[in-house]
Amino acid sequence: MVSRTSRYISALLSSALLLLPACPLLASTPPALPEEQLRTLPEGDLQGDSIVVNLDSTTVAEALGQKAEKKVHFINGFGVGVDFVGLVQKAIGADWAQMEVLARMNLKERFFVVFELGLGEADHEGRDLDNHFHVRSPYFRLGCDYNIRHKHPDGNRFFVGLRYAFSAYKYDLTSPTPITDPVWGTTQPFDLQGLSGNAHWGELVLGVETRLWSIIRLGWDMRFKLIITQKSHEVGVPWYIPGLGKQPDGIAWGGTFKLLFDI
Repeated sequence: MVSRTSRYISALLSSALLLLPACPLLASTPPALPEEQLRTLPEGDLQGDSIVVNLDSTTVAEALGQKAEKKVHFINGFGVGVDFVGLVQKAIGADWAQMEVLARMNLKERFFVVFELGLGEADHEGRDLDNHFHVRSPYFRLGCDYNIRHKHPDGNRFFVGLRYAFSAYKYDLTSPTPITDPVWGTTQPFDLQGLSGNAHWGELVLGVETRLWSIIRLGWDMRFKLIITQKSHEVGVPWYIPGLGKQPDGIAWGGTFKLLFDI
């Protein structure tokens, strides 16, 4: 009787030893549940060592490698650009033109701190009077643009902004015809060189931008300009003020068409 019991115990131990290699596989594979029961499990329920997750459209998109939304930093980059309007004016031989470049800092894709530097020049022959006006001087603008579309980062921007601008300039006013004194009848040449003036003004800016490719962008804007203070020579207001425009009478209009690079 004892020997028969010993044989039974030896057989059970032998079977257990044969099943030991398969134990890790059995432990790592949870038993399958019916489809109806899987549907009733809450999101994130545990089955053994695995988690059952309800794969909605967002999860599937992420699983397929959809790009996550780009993180926006406080300083989100810098940009430089050049205005084409003045270059075109210069190329077609206009009476006046202003060549302009800009640099800006992107703050959270919402605010853009802008510095604009330009060179304004004019060569104008008077039609009513036989005179010639000439000026060539720099100007600058400093301000900020607000991107109304900052919540829609699709590459397009719609700006509203403000600028403070200043120009200190020297201009010449000459005439080949001498001035005749109406009383004494004498004549003297009309040649006024290096007349000084300056102007401070503000600008309201409305503009749009779109991405062409990678870091390259194209944009244009319209500007309403209002003179704050102005100092001119006693002979009168100059025909053109660099950066402000032609024949300003307190207000002026302008615009730019820019090629930009985000870096």
